[in-house]
Amino acid sequence: MSAPVPRIAVVGRQNVGKSTLVNRLFGRREAIAHPMAGVTRDRIELEAEWNDRRFTLIDTGGYAHGARGIESKVADQAARAEAEADLILLVVDARSGITQDDDDLAKRLRRTAVPVLVVANKIDAEKEEVEVAAFTRLGLGEPFGVSALHGRGAGDLLDRIVALLPDAPRSTGENREPEPRFALVGRPNVGKSSLFNQLIGQDRSVVFEEAGTTRDAVDALVEWPGLGTVRFVDTAGMRRGTKVRGVEYYSVLRATEAIERAHAAVLVLDATEGFTGEDKKIANLAMDAGRALLVVANKWDLVEDKDRTFKNMQEEVSLFARAEAIRTSAITAQGVHRLPPILMELHHRWRLRIPTSKVNDVLHAAQAERPTPRAAGSLHYATQVAAAPPTFVIFGGAKEPGPGYRRYMENRFRREFGFEGVPIRFSYRPRTKGGTGGERL
Repeated sequence: MSAPVPRIAVVGRQNVGKSTLVNRLFGRREAIAHPMAGVTRDRIELEAEWNDRRFTLIDTGGYAHGARGIESKVADQAARAEAEADLILLVVDARSGITQDDDDLAKRLRRTAVPVLVVANKIDAEKEEVEVAAFTRLGLGEPFGVSALHGRGAGDLLDRIVALLPDAPRSTGENREPEPRFALVGRPNVGKSSLFNQLIGQDRSVVFEEAGTTRDAVDALVEWPGLGTVRFVDTAGMRRGTKVRGVEYYSVLRATEAIERAHAAVLVLDATEGFTGEDKKIANLAMDAGRALLVVANKWDLVEDKDRTFKNMQEEVSLFARAEAIRTSAITAQGVHRLPPILMELHHRWRLRIPTSKVNDVLHAAQAERPTPRAAGSLHYATQVAAAPPTFVIFGGAKEPGPGYRRYMENRFRREFGFEGVPIRFSYRPRTKGGTGGERL
């Protein structure tokens, strides 16, 4: 059995550059970095690699003495990350020197059993390196000076990190089959984070009564008994573009990127408000990105006219690749147990490949039942050229059929092959003037 991937918690007070450092060590911008203090609230986990060694970076919210309300929940998340870590990076601002919050954090970390490395950030020039030594007063060993923004010292820091990690697994150099990835998306305050915490079995996202609490995309790997390992991404609430300002712009951008990186989008909506216009725009984002779609009607325990509400919702949701709507209450856990097998089946359908013989059986049966328009001519041959999402090329005919017939063919393929909730892509190749139906792939 291979060793688990070591975990590195990146902690510190607000606005010292933790997210910028995580992005630098990870190799690209993933966590939101912004000059406004307190932007990061949840734990953000990113698996990185250096010198063929793998490890997980955990970005956390900023520590603040005497934090209350949501900031106290953010501090709880950071404390959990520290407790689960194999190495802790305490990030400090070299320009401002040691603050009371730095001292409080160092006092707590001196009692931990795992190694702690003090990282003095914002050392942008060689002349500023003299500021690093002052942080030895924190009592956590020799500090390490870097500039997360400009990359100064990042390589040396990574060498030091890998040297301190316990049995970091080596990369095999092979392309590993990625685990199924599901992005929880939706408008603000529909219960995405509560549902996320129910699905992964622990409080990983900050849940608070204030709308728009989640700002970043929060990853979690979950082992489902009998179903395998999956990755969930909780995302920030998505609003209409005209309503997005400042740091929230980056939250929406990350949520959109999370859909593109995922295999399926789990669109969480407020069942008491129905399937709104903004929900439909998010569903369209998933369809356009070629991602499978499941709609979760959350807060179902608050719905009064349950039969009519669900009937209307099912009809509207089915317009998006005949996606399924599931009723849940993240607060009471109602219906949540149904999601794991449904999501795994949805992921299977998204990756499904159909034998060419069966594809052509359906193509010819569809034309026998409803012939192509005379001007378009008969379609002769079809084959699936890609999965995830399923993509087909159809040869023959004098020209591409009109939109009505294309919808008919898509619906027929979806029904015959079980592609409910999965976008299907078609490419039509009309026959050439030489009379052939196109080259078979």
